[in-house]
Amino acid sequence: MDNDKFKKWSKGFASILPESALEVKDDIQKNLRVLIREAIQKMDLVEKSEVVALKEEIQQLKTTLDEMRQKIDQ
Repeated sequence: MDNDKFKKWSKGFASILPESALEVKDDIQKNLRVLIREAIQKMDLVEKSEVVALKEEIQQLKTTLDEMRQKIDQ
């Protein structure tokens, strides 16, 4: 994920803080950015293009498997 999204998320979280927390808002934003980045890295996410490629490969394997089953049944 790019830094712009992290900044947007951390600003969004920071915006819901009470006014009394404004003095530490920058520190909170930095900490939130780090926490979000670490959480996403732990999730071991994949790109959408990888998911699409895997779906196509699975479909091809299903087709091949169906063809093999038909040959066995004959």
